[in-house]
Amino acid sequence: MAKKEAQDLTTYRVLTRQAHSVGLQDPLSFPITVGQYHCKVFFKPSQDDPSLQRELGGADIQIEFKSSETDLVRAAALGVSLIEDVLAGLSLVTGVPFDDVALVHLVDITVEASTPFLFLLTPHHAHSDEPVSASSIKHLQSMLAHWDHLPRGGRVRRVARLYWRMLREEDDTVSFQEAYMGLEALEPPLAELLGVPPGAEEVTGQCASCGVEYTRNRTVLNGVRAYMRGAKHPDPASSAEREKEWKQINKLRQDIFHSLEDICKIRAKSHNVLVAAAHHLHDAICCLSHTHDLESPTFRMRRGATQLLLKGTVEPGIQDTLEECRPVLTLKEKKWDPHPEHGFVPLFNIVHNGERGDIGGNWFWLRKPLDLASQADLDPANFESLDPRS
Repeated sequence: MAKKEAQDLTTYRVLTRQAHSVGLQDPLSFPITVGQYHCKVFFKPSQDDPSLQRELGGADIQIEFKSSETDLVRAAALGVSLIEDVLAGLSLVTGVPFDDVALVHLVDITVEASTPFLFLLTPHHAHSDEPVSASSIKHLQSMLAHWDHLPRGGRVRRVARLYWRMLREEDDTVSFQEAYMGLEALEPPLAELLGVPPGAEEVTGQCASCGVEYTRNRTVLNGVRAYMRGAKHPDPASSAEREKEWKQINKLRQDIFHSLEDICKIRAKSHNVLVAAAHHLHDAICCLSHTHDLESPTFRMRRGATQLLLKGTVEPGIQDTLEECRPVLTLKEKKWDPHPEHGFVPLFNIVHNGERGDIGGNWFWLRKPLDLASQADLDPANFESLDPRS
């Protein structure tokens, strides 16, 4: 198949932010090749004031590249990935501790008359709507008392902290690794509980040359595997699902720790397998803590609020230089507002002063994480305008 001609490629710009403030000594964009994409990159501190640069941090990072990708969501994810490669390499060169990258917008600047764009909004949700109940406090008191008196209570306590870290980690791959480290740390007490050898199982075989039979120890999380398979709580109806989850979790661990898969595939698998790993870790901690009524066949893992995308066009097209790093729209304020029908809903104060020309578009919920999504994963979002002029 012939390669797509250069004139058929789309020119994209992706604007992102990350939390560490840093700028360029020479404030000009620079060319770089990332993953066979010929790009131009520019970044600058998000704050102009030197004092605020240190107090609030932040840097705006923009990349320009050409691609045959026509799906705007996939193109945005590609741009973010290219920036992540740039920052990873730059961290090696300079030692700067760049933070996670967050998309601000994607614009398609191929046509001067009109600029298609995506503008991302992520409502910050830092409150649990359900208050801590009296029954939860009783479970807590019982659990911590057991940690103080169990022979391996210190190990269970350490694993509980891994579970806590796993819940607050936003990257699914890192979160999965913490969950697996927790399961691995529970191998000795789970093996003791279930009466199986810890850390290994006996495997018999036969020499291909002489036919002599032999027995060897194969490294495996014997106790964890037995617990996941239902040895503590046998249930024929769920045994097949438990076996499948054990294999998925074990395979993903091998892929990550031995670098057997590309990072893109790893992230997709982590997103799908993480909840199962978190569920088994949660129930194993509760089982060893003698709070068995907290173990459950269902599990809910809380994440942040669903992201919102504005997909639209700007007319006339955007003519900014790469160094301007000016978002399509300015987010002046965001908060949660009580709604008579839907409870608390995200409220955004978005400023458009006309400098960009005419902006039109529609709001969508992003059903998946950006790096795993496409335009097929956009669900129309209802919205209400509080602007009296609309």
